[in-house]
Amino acid sequence: MENIPAPLVKSLNELGLSTYEANVYAALVVYDNADAKDLTEFLSISKPSVYEALDHLAEMGLAVKRVSKPARYSAVSPQMAINLLMGNHKKAADLALAALEKLEKEKVKTEKEEALWTIYGDKSIEYKICDLFGKAKSHIWCMIGERYLPFIENIQIKDISLLLIVISDAPGLEKKLREQFPGKNADIHIIPSEKFAVPPPFAPPEFEEIHKLMRVENTLELIVDDEELLMIPPFFSGTVSVLNTRNKGAVLQMKLFSQFNWKRIIDGEEFPFPPASPQKKADVKSAKE
Repeated sequence: MENIPAPLVKSLNELGLSTYEANVYAALVVYDNADAKDLTEFLSISKPSVYEALDHLAEMGLAVKRVSKPARYSAVSPQMAINLLMGNHKKAADLALAALEKLEKEKVKTEKEEALWTIYGDKSIEYKICDLFGKAKSHIWCMIGERYLPFIENIQIKDISLLLIVISDAPGLEKKLREQFPGKNADIHIIPSEKFAVPPPFAPPEFEEIHKLMRVENTLELIVDDEELLMIPPFFSGTVSVLNTRNKGAVLQMKLFSQFNWKRIIDGEEFPFPPASPQKKADVKSAKE
């Protein structure tokens, strides 16, 4: 079957044809019309496999069988064939989605809920971010580093409460995001990365060393409806993994911490801790200046 390009066969496989069907259809495109013997010789596959593929292609409407002895076949146009395959995929996808959504409503809750799940790799993280944005019902809290901006650039959400903090130095980003997430319920802030170099008054003596290890562009804190949390601490580089939980206590604890931390980042408000020492205040003031 070296006559048919492997990438073409793979593409037709992904559209629902078996390898034999993909090769036979492609061979029919080459021929004006052909019988099973022609195809067997051209593709170097067994005659039973060719007949089986031809029968299925004819049943799907991708091949036309001519009444003759031996029977001869011709391919419908590639454009028509792709339209038919895409239509079949769309119909199958719609049926599957309806059935799966019905099953989702009947979800069985287990008594034991794992505290934390770990999700690896950018592609899996992108899918999870899109999934959470899509199923949010009341509110979304999100602080996101520049690394993940491409993951949300095509996301559209319902008119629900959105607090979005993006760590980025990209010019014009706030305008772009406000156009993407319009409405009075969207609260969007762009925070320059340099702001994270300023130590808070409660910072430990090791803050400078900690900051050297930070990769703020990898930061991700996403809380949806107080029900689910995604979090990536800003200390990873390369391939990252995200912590994911639906544990109510963990979600609310992270939200409480984020409320204080994000207010500090956005408004300059600090944690309600005991006052810092005069020397500490002087150090903070000097760092801010």
